[in-house]
Amino acid sequence: MPPGLHHLEFSPIVHLDVDAFFASIEQRDDPKLKGIPVAVGTGVVASCSYEAKRDGIKTGMRLSEARQLCKSLRVVPGDHRRYEIAGRQILGICKEHSSAVEMASLDDLYMQLAQTGPAERQQIATALREQIFQEVGLKVSMGMGNNKMIANVATHHAKELRISSQRKTSSRWIPGTSILAETKHFSPVVAVLPGNEKNYISPWPVEILPTVGSVGKEKFMRLNVTRVAEVAALPLEVLCAMFQKRGPILRNYSLGNDSRPLLTSRNPDSISRCTSFNPPTADQAFLDAMLAHLLERAISWMRFNKLATRCLKIHLRYGDLKDAHNHLNFKTACDSDTLLHQVAKEKLISLFTRRLPLRLLGVELAQLEPASASNLLFIDPEKERADRLAKCKEDIRSRFGFMAVTLGSSLVLAKDLSHDRDNFKLRTPCLTR
Repeated sequence: MPPGLHHLEFSPIVHLDVDAFFASIEQRDDPKLKGIPVAVGTGVVASCSYEAKRDGIKTGMRLSEARQLCKSLRVVPGDHRRYEIAGRQILGICKEHSSAVEMASLDDLYMQLAQTGPAERQQIATALREQIFQEVGLKVSMGMGNNKMIANVATHHAKELRISSQRKTSSRWIPGTSILAETKHFSPVVAVLPGNEKNYISPWPVEILPTVGSVGKEKFMRLNVTRVAEVAALPLEVLCAMFQKRGPILRNYSLGNDSRPLLTSRNPDSISRCTSFNPPTADQAFLDAMLAHLLERAISWMRFNKLATRCLKIHLRYGDLKDAHNHLNFKTACDSDTLLHQVAKEKLISLFTRRLPLRLLGVELAQLEPASASNLLFIDPEKERADRLAKCKEDIRSRFGFMAVTLGSSLVLAKDLSHDRDNFKLRTPCLTR
């Protein structure tokens, strides 16, 4: 650490990212998988262990390609329930250390700390990671900074330092950073000290900026722009021409600025449930029953959160890996089981037109908003009866498990699929949901 920086106090935002989340849980729960290359997924790699990463395997890679790169690769389909339990445990631990915690995803969290000096930051970083490891059995990488973007990049930096130390290669060190809590078992914690945000972000590749991704990277490549510093040097007019309204936002990001607040509570925009089939199937009765089951799970979650939907989407993937989508927008927010099931069935019939079996089937309830009470002058007895029935059904499921009340069509699924109190054992690209 450069002289004069060690004494700085500030209120950092901490970003936590679980190392190889799905794969680490599989290794935690199955001793036979420890220390060997592991990939989670069915068609593509959804998560891979550090042992697999050392062989060049990456998230999003086709499993066929991954198996060619690593002959000893062990592939497991994954189980979303165990992943969700682990994510909620980590969230609970973070809330013990801070009242302001944002759960961006199950393995991706932000938390705001009070003003701290270097000793307090060191202590918190050590205690937090050790508690997560002892209680959940997972290792997390951490970064600290004055805003969410810088904290996120610092976490990426920490992972990079861990991989380079394992490979015994040199790694980047950027002025204005403090390396905390280095141990043999965890990634180091990278803290970016106040006032150094621009210098810190400048050397990184452009795709490190939020919302840029592969499409934005290609746009920058046409201008021979590869580093964040080069983005900051572009005229604002050029950025606006390339990215429209996102131009000024990207300019701020490239200067190390990020005004996004921590969202400690927010309603999700959508809820989706999907499953894949191996081998692909064209059994219409089975597909109808599966769609009904997936939709029932999505509706149950939506009702539990007191939400309603304005859009229902159906997603298919055929055996040749070509996708098909369809959706319907509702004039008013809908939480009617009967209407949603009717629309979903009609959409599946209109969408499933090719003479090929399906590899994947999914449903999404989008444009979610708080469910509102009826403002009708006269009570609709049919709707009132349906609402009472739905509440009774959800009360039973909350106490005895989702499968305590099932649709009649689920008998079709029960012939081929095992289940526990919470769900059928479904096969998905990375999750049983």
